[in-house]
Amino acid sequence: MTNKKSGNSFEAFFCEILFSNGFWAHNLAQKQAGQPADVLAVKNGRAFLIDCKVCSGRGFPLSRIEDNQESAMRLWQNCGNGNDTCFFALKFKEQIYMISFEAIKQIGKSEIPGAEIQRLETLERWMRRCEQ
Repeated sequence: MTNKKSGNSFEAFFCEILFSNGFWAHNLAQKQAGQPADVLAVKNGRAFLIDCKVCSGRGFPLSRIEDNQESAMRLWQNCGNGNDTCFFALKFKEQIYMISFEAIKQIGKSEIPGAEIQRLETLERWMRRCEQ
């Protein structure tokens, strides 16, 4: 499976999980020029802008975050959505982990190694936190 197909498949699967857990979730259509995120999700009056990334066995190189994604997430926050509403969903070894855009900005290295990804908040725990 190509990287693009793998990513598209993950985005659809991710939306299905969110929907199954009471979120309104929309997979943003792929545009020729690209888009700054993959999923809009809403639950309990809170909206989230989420980009989905399938990670290799080694980790997640931060160079995969595109300039338009960073700009869009900053603008999303500046429009009153708060600093805890932009996330990256990282699929690593068949598990999904969530990391906020704010946390990514504070990482002082060029990659999140696989061992560190596995210490991030799981999607299940993140969804439970969104219940509150």
